[in-house]
Parts: sequence; structure tokens; C-alpha cells
Amino acid sequence: MNKDTRRNFGVGIPIFVAIVCLVSTLVLLSHLHKEGIVFAQSDSNASKFKAIRDQYLQSWENFGFQSIFDTYVVGGTNRGYGVYEEHVSNLSSVSNASSASNASSASNASSVPSVSNLSNVSSANTFAPGETMYLYVEPVGFTHSPSSNESANTRYTIDISAEIIISAPNGTELASIIDLPVIKLISHQKNTELSLLLTLTQIKPFPIGDYNIKYVVKDKPSGRTFDITKEITITK
Repeated sequence: MNKDTRRNFGVGIPIFVAIVCLVSTLVLLSHLHKEGIVFAQSDSNASKFKAIRDQYLQSWENFGFQSIFDTYVVGGTNRGYGVYEEHVSNLSSVSNASSASNASSASNASSVPSVSNLSNVSSANTFAPGETMYLYVEPVGFTHSPSSNESANTRYTIDISAEIIISAPNGTELASIIDLPVIKLISHQKNTELSLLLTLTQIKPFPIGDYNIKYVVKDKPSGRTFDITKEITITK
């Protein structure tokens, strides 16, 4: 074998090996497919997911604006949808209990007239004078208001506000906070997993007693509202 023949032969070996490997791979893939092993098809799966989501969003439009879950939580523990630590009073004068819920925003309450009567409200709804109350809320059925930017890409706006009304157990209104901004979100997607945090600050500590706190949550684009009423106790 002369020098040129050895050179050509040496070049041909890698090419031959590559062809054999390619043919073997194609045969193996064909065999695996016949055996029912399906490889990931990202485009196909994405289309299927979009179709399922579109069906869900069609039902969403008719579901109605409402809260499916709400509870008082510890301030600073809400980190997103379903991520929070529920509020449980550490006051020695009340028994242990718990409760659950979601929310998002901030509000202040000024002086509230004295209210008598202390009831057995669960410790989750029992607060100390001056303690801030954080209500976590998971709303559904809110509006995705479409708009387009300069590049003609569609964005969806979620715009929610709230009103907080503080009343005595007999229904007498003691104080209120109106038109409280809660969340305004602009997204590329029609978000459905959304949590709100409604914050009620006792600027002046509430007198010891029982109260009804009514939260009126408003979907601003549609004008629809839902109410959440909580019975709370202020005690030392």
C-alpha cells in the first residue's frame, strides 16, 4: 500500500464510522417509536396546553368575579399565590385556632369609636390594639383588559381596587376607607393565579371589643364587585 493510498484510506475511516453511527441511530429511533416510546415534541405539547388553557379561559369569562379563598396572614410572609403564613394570635387571653385566605394592597384606618362585647372569635381573627391586619385573598373571574403597544403586541391589564368598612356588631358603621388601589398588573398573558393583600393599619389603636370588617373588592374594568366580611376581636 503506497503513501497516497494510506492517506485516502485514513481519511475515509472517520467518514465511514460517522455514516454507520447515523444509520444505527435512525434504526434505533424507528424501533423505539414502534415499541410505543414517544419522544418530547415541544411544539405539539405547547399547542395542546394552549388549547386546554383557551377552554379554561372561556369558562373563566362566565365564572363571575369572586373570592375562592381568603384569610388573615402574618405580614411579610406572602410571597405569591398560595405562599403565606396564616395569622394566629399569640395573645394569652384567646384559645388557639386557625383560618385561611389571600390578599394584596395597603390601607389605613383612623380613630374608631369604642365597642363593647368580646366574643369567642378564633385566634386567627383576634388582634392586639394597634396590630396591622393583612387579609390574603385569591380572586377569580377578574377582567383581562386588552391593549396594544407600539409594536402591536397585545397586553392584558388587571386592575382591582377595594373599600374597607369597619362596623360594630350591631351594624353601625364606625369608619371606612374608599377607593383603595389594590393591584394594577399589565401582562403578556391572561394571568389567572393572582393573590391580593388587603392591609388595614390601626393608625390609632382600636378600642378593645368586637368588630365586623367588610372588604368590598372591585374589578375596575367591568365594575363588578364581591364582599368579604370578617368578624374580628381586639383584645390585650
